[in-house]
Amino acid sequence: MATNERKYLCIHCVKPAKALFKKSDGDFIKLYECLTCGKTVDRYVECEKSIIFMDMLLQEITVYRHILFNADNFTSQFYIKLAVSLILSEGYVRWSSISHHLSPDNGITNNEIYLYIMCLLTTIEIGVFAIVITGYSWIKFPSGPRPPIYVGLLLGQCGRLANIAAIVWYSGSSLTFQALMLVFTFISSIQSNRAALHAGKLESFFLVTSASSASLASFYLLQPLLLQKYLQ
Repeated sequence: MATNERKYLCIHCVKPAKALFKKSDGDFIKLYECLTCGKTVDRYVECEKSIIFMDMLLQEITVYRHILFNADNFTSQFYIKLAVSLILSEGYVRWSSISHHLSPDNGITNNEIYLYIMCLLTTIEIGVFAIVITGYSWIKFPSGPRPPIYVGLLLGQCGRLANIAAIVWYSGSSLTFQALMLVFTFISSIQSNRAALHAGKLESFFLVTSASSASLASFYLLQPLLLQKYLQ
């Protein structure tokens, strides 16, 4: 795993590390310690994905750093599938939510074209969020290697996938459940951007707040235009 070309980061102090571990006889590995802080460079190297997932639920900043900078078991195909899953699940939840708040004879429930419209709006919303974050990263890092912004954006939005449970557990969408998931997604976005941009808590909070406000504004401005006939 360790090569001379790739540079890793300590998940604690974010200082560069040449390698994460070394192999000895058999499958035994010895994790390296950071020369700066003295802690293990990346303890998640020998952890199962289930443990990594649990630490993501607990919003550990170190696990985000591991995935963004040190992990090599998440392929580009995985992130493409994740992006598609996020758009489809969020679009479905919003389509279902709108159909339950409108009269049953408007045709929106049985017409899947409105599912595609909500998926399009979700894509625009996430796109606006990404534009704000990317613009800030260009200001903060005008030259040199670019941070893994887009992977961090996807990791921060993973909480949206849980919204689908609101449809499974209830006859309609649960506003309380969706609100909790929005809070979780907001916190996840703060942590993922902290890790990707090496930002402080306050800096990341205001950045995510600005990006979220812009993305939500774009969604609610465009939604009536596309569904005006049924939202009057």
